[in-house]
Amino acid sequence: VLSTVENKLLNKYGLKTLSSDEDGYVDVYEGSAYRRDSSYHQGITWPWLLGLYYDALKNTMMIEKNRSKRQELEEKITNLVDTTKETFREEMFDKNSTGERMTISEIYDSTEPYEERGAFAQAWSVAEIFRIVLNKR
Repeated sequence: VLSTVENKLLNKYGLKTLSSDEDGYVDVYEGSAYRRDSSYHQGITWPWLLGLYYDALKNTMMIEKNRSKRQELEEKITNLVDTTKETFREEMFDKNSTGERMTISEIYDSTEPYEERGAFAQAWSVAEIFRIVLNKR
């Protein structure tokens, strides 16, 4: 499951809601209200889902008996924390040039440049990112 998530859904802004190799995949949240509404869960990236991935890594690491596999999972967690910290530090403080926004959007496009979309400030996105960055359970 972790391998599938990492290979098909994970990007630095969160998890996509659908893999790009699935029918109906949409990578950019744009267009009419109908098009946006129908693409919402068809591949768009949600930051709060990183929290579920983080939990899965930690839980898997805790039960892993093989020392080298456990070390590999620890490294994945460290990389996730570091990448999340850097990505969302830029998002909260550097993007939009003013540095006054200090929040995280609801959703992001699933391809570069990963434009922010939806609500400009989403509490569950902020909460999960802070939980990961602060390395909390």
